[in-house]
Amino acid sequence: MGAKLQLAPGEVHLWQIHQIGPDDKILRGRRLLSPDEIQRADRFHFDEHRHRFILAHAAMRTILSSYLNVAPLDVAYSYGPKGKPALSADLERSGIRFNLSHSGDYALLGVTHNLCLGVDIEFINHEFGTEEIATRFFSPGEIQTLHAVPRADKSTAFFSCWTRKEAYIKAVGDGLSIPLDSFDVAFGPNTQPALLRVQVPEHQYWKMYDLPGPEGYKAAMVIEGENHRLKYSVFGG
Repeated sequence: MGAKLQLAPGEVHLWQIHQIGPDDKILRGRRLLSPDEIQRADRFHFDEHRHRFILAHAAMRTILSSYLNVAPLDVAYSYGPKGKPALSADLERSGIRFNLSHSGDYALLGVTHNLCLGVDIEFINHEFGTEEIATRFFSPGEIQTLHAVPRADKSTAFFSCWTRKEAYIKAVGDGLSIPLDSFDVAFGPNTQPALLRVQVPEHQYWKMYDLPGPEGYKAAMVIEGENHRLKYSVFGG
C-alpha cells in the first residue's frame, strides 16, 4: 500500500472493502492468508462465500501491515476468551487495535490506537422478518420503538438498531455471552446513536457512531472514550 500509515491520538480509520473480485485477485489474496485462515476459507460450501472471506481477510492483512510496517504475511493474530481477534503478542506493542465486519458484498475494518472498538455492517434485507426477529432478540423498549416506526422505514430502522447492538457486543468482546435484550440502544428516524442502558457500569463510557456505508447497507461503530476523529477510506488493493 506504499508509505506506512499513521494514526494520530483519538483518530479512527475506517476502511470500506469490496469483497467481490476477479479470479486473479482472489488467488493473490489467498496467498496472503495464514494456513489457519485458508482452512477457515475452505470450510465454506459456496465459492461466493469463500471468495468474500479471502478478499476481506487479505485486505485486512494488507491494511494492518501498512500500520505495522511489516509484510502482510507477517501480520499475526491472537484471540480473546470469547474469540475477539487482536494482534499477536509481538505486534500488540504497536498499540494498533482493529475490528472487522462483513455482510453481502462489503466488509468494514476499523483501526485505531490503544482504544477498544467494534464495528458492524449489515446489508438491509427488506424481506427479512424484522419485527419477528426483534421480538425474539431486542429489549422491550427497542421493540416498542420499532413498532412505532412507519412501515416504509421499518427495515432500515431494524438494521440501524441491529448494527449498533452488534458493534457494542464486538467492542466489549464478550460475544454471545451478552444477550441482545440486556441493553438498549437509541435508533429510529432522526435519532442519534447512543447507548441508553447497559448492565455493566464500566461499559457506560463507550461512544456509539452511525457510519456511512454503501447504498443499501447500515454500519455502526462503538469505541471507548470520546471526541474521536473519524477518517474514511476505500481499500483499492
